[in-house]
Amino acid sequence: MIGALLLGLALAADQPLVANVPGGARAQWARGGTPELLVLPRPGDGWGTLAARLTTGAGNAAELKAANDGRARPLSGVRVRVPWELLRPALRVACATSLFPLDRRVEAGWEHEVLAPWGGDGESWWELAQWFCGDGSRYPELRQANPALGLYPAAGSVIVIPAAELRPEFRAVRATRARPRPTAAPAPAATAAPPAPIPTTALPAVAAGPGPTGVLVYRDGEAIYRLRPGEALYSAVVVRFTGQLHASDVNATAREIARRSGIADVTAIPVGYPVQIPFDVLLPEFLPAGNPRRLAWEKEREELAAIKRVIRAANLDGIHVILDAGHGGADTGAVVNDVWESTYVYDVMSRVKRVLEEQTKATVWTTVDNPAFTRRNLERDVLANERDQRLLVQPPYDLSDATTGVHLRWILANSLLQRLKRQKVNPERVAFVSIHADSLHPAVRGLMVYVPSRALRGSHAPWQRAAYSCRETRALSAPRFPPAFRSRAEALSSQLGEAIVHSAERFGIPVHPYQPVRSSVLRGGSRWVPAVLRYTLVPSAVLVEICNLNNEQDRQDLLSWRFREKLAHAIAAGLAEGFSR
Repeated sequence: MIGALLLGLALAADQPLVANVPGGARAQWARGGTPELLVLPRPGDGWGTLAARLTTGAGNAAELKAANDGRARPLSGVRVRVPWELLRPALRVACATSLFPLDRRVEAGWEHEVLAPWGGDGESWWELAQWFCGDGSRYPELRQANPALGLYPAAGSVIVIPAAELRPEFRAVRATRARPRPTAAPAPAATAAPPAPIPTTALPAVAAGPGPTGVLVYRDGEAIYRLRPGEALYSAVVVRFTGQLHASDVNATAREIARRSGIADVTAIPVGYPVQIPFDVLLPEFLPAGNPRRLAWEKEREELAAIKRVIRAANLDGIHVILDAGHGGADTGAVVNDVWESTYVYDVMSRVKRVLEEQTKATVWTTVDNPAFTRRNLERDVLANERDQRLLVQPPYDLSDATTGVHLRWILANSLLQRLKRQKVNPERVAFVSIHADSLHPAVRGLMVYVPSRALRGSHAPWQRAAYSCRETRALSAPRFPPAFRSRAEALSSQLGEAIVHSAERFGIPVHPYQPVRSSVLRGGSRWVPAVLRYTLVPSAVLVEICNLNNEQDRQDLLSWRFREKLAHAIAAGLAEGFSR
């Protein structure tokens, strides 16, 4: 496997990098994950025995058990997964040197040669800081020590991790002579062409009957899907194939599909059972080839794909980012178990602002402010819920009314854009990013990005100057959105949204598995574009739903300041990638 990589062959996206470790163990690294050790248990081994031998102590038995699907005991002949953070220091070094055989300890620190085993961008700065320093948020020190390398070091780049930043076990490795340092990032290594994607639908219409699980077949106005092991009707069928996310919609559609399919108990559906999905609820991309809705969708995708961003800005040089935190004041947004959306999205927005200002050349603007918010929150998990946020129009608005607050946000964004245009700033050098947290069906998990659909935006915005008493409304005229602008805005916003999603995956942030970038909200059978996207004149505009508060795992993640910090770095890196490619 390593030999193939050194010859420049890329792994498939779902294929982990595996290497042998002296002593019979294996090291494994899956895309978006953290390296781990795979070890065959000895006769009589329990979790306590394995934890004592492989980790920092027997007290890690419960965590080791949880990392192996909670099995009561290790299974004979089945390798045990030992997460990176649990490994004994010497085994962590052995794991790293096996996966990265070109790495070495030098006087200055640790030299890591970027493998980029899945093609494209290589190991992220955050990943390297997490693995070799013990804390991903220390990646600025790595970048500072490697000034010739960009935000995304290419395959073959040599990164020096300073000795002072290394974990003790890597610092203790005996140093060898360093290789000559490059003055700039080398060109990416040639890679084999990636394999063609596996289609998610079987395009020809065929009769229903015995067939493979995991693909759609068609008959008489409905699609047949056979469940795979571990799949549920809610997530694997309704969420995936209909695009519905909200609890009432998902539950109602699941009941109707169960009725059509003769399913009495949705919690006990056998593997391979034929689930019948009517065409009228299917997303167009899952309809048979030649279906009019699918043809229209394909044509729209082709038109948008032909629109390319012409702005290229290394490290966001010359880019203006307008950051917006959703809700605030009297409007808490979603509330689940006393976790207020407004509280935590403001915290994430503040972190994104800090990261952009400290780590990039972007100019950052914000739409909201909270005078009570302090830097003391930086390392605080659970935050105090506050209603002190105010919108930064002139005079500031206390967000006492949610509808007024929503409209004043796009008015403020358009006002900022108008000011920048007077300063000769190209509008395509401006990005608008609104940060929210969703409240969806509990089966839905992960970050999503909304962009403005060209088809669902009108030609102009509602404009009632008298309804919004602020200086910005007096200086603006009614915004208009000609067809060419709407198409270009959806294309540029989609490209930026995809870059943010790609970055989140690289940082290990959970991402919604099905269609994470969407051009509209679907609820109650209707589609619409959120007002902050629908009426803004900023060509690159996205609304980032950082998590689903109704999902227990997502909500617990959000209650960790380290997760919020990593999330902020991921969004900032996604912005940088979106404007550099």
